[in-house]
Amino acid sequence: MRDTVVRVWNGEARVARWFLYIPLAFLSYLYQIALMAREYMFRTGIMTTQSAPIPVVSVGNITLGGTGKTPVVERLCRRFKDAGFNPGIITRGYMRKRNGTFAVDVRNDSAETAGDEAYMLARRTRIPVIVGKNRLQAIERGIEEKNIDMAVLDDGFQVRDLRKDVDILILNGRESLSRQELFPLGPYREPVSRVRESDTILVSKSEPDSATVYFTRGIPRFQVRYEPVHLYNVKKNAIAHYRFLRNKKVLAFSGLGDNQSFFQLLRQIGADVVREMPFPDHHRYSTGDLGRMQSADSVQCIVTTEKDAVKLMGMEVPDNLFYLSIEARIDDEDTLMELLLKKLGTRSPDRLA
Repeated sequence: MRDTVVRVWNGEARVARWFLYIPLAFLSYLYQIALMAREYMFRTGIMTTQSAPIPVVSVGNITLGGTGKTPVVERLCRRFKDAGFNPGIITRGYMRKRNGTFAVDVRNDSAETAGDEAYMLARRTRIPVIVGKNRLQAIERGIEEKNIDMAVLDDGFQVRDLRKDVDILILNGRESLSRQELFPLGPYREPVSRVRESDTILVSKSEPDSATVYFTRGIPRFQVRYEPVHLYNVKKNAIAHYRFLRNKKVLAFSGLGDNQSFFQLLRQIGADVVREMPFPDHHRYSTGDLGRMQSADSVQCIVTTEKDAVKLMGMEVPDNLFYLSIEARIDDEDTLMELLLKKLGTRSPDRLA
């Protein structure tokens, strides 16, 4: 059902759109009422916004996934660390099995207990990652256990009960802001007008179209690009150059908000992607999934993302299974950091004053 709805959003399922339009429009209307009710409660004081004792930087999006948010969170945390902060990544740990608020322990936790993105970030960055539904409680846990002096909210644009010093919004350049339907009729989690409330706009995957330029006018806007770093053989624990995939017949699979971007990146670096296996975002893989991959004919390499690979730990994987590690690169990144640090102002750690 989810795949059909996504195809409706993309205009790929015209017949399905005809039959689904009325029920999706009705559900979208109810969702809009819920958003308006929430806004009313915050404006009238029924619901309140709390402040954290350290600076809070939010990185989020206005659509349902597919903007490349997680690599940006990692990149910004590394830059904040270089600037003298001890940042902590605050996330809800989507689809995690471990309850409560906790700092991810890469030795004892897993993608299943902590959530795939949370575990991957902790394993990859060695920056404290604190998981919790209540963001303020998670920040306090990070201060107490990890001595963090900055909180970076992963997927924080919709968080309204916590004061944010900087709100960074990531937009997928392939999705025009001219389409404004709210979920589930469209991919938007918030009205497009909320774009104006962000402090900085990052546009990923493509140059912004005229509608996006119009809605973001006056807001500092930067372009994000995603570059391959290395190839990693999951079973052999061996690193290779990503050029190893050139002219190799590849089966590519991923469970992302935007699987096509990953498949396209593989083709850009020279892989001959002969079969694509897209899965829903945060998909939990089974031995049956791996069996179908291994049974594919004329495939030299099976390639996935790092986020998907952490969910395969402990499973029997084929010798030719790799993940492609990528990094976010932000055009004019030094200017962006100057703007962010200036925005933080007096909320910077005392040692930076």
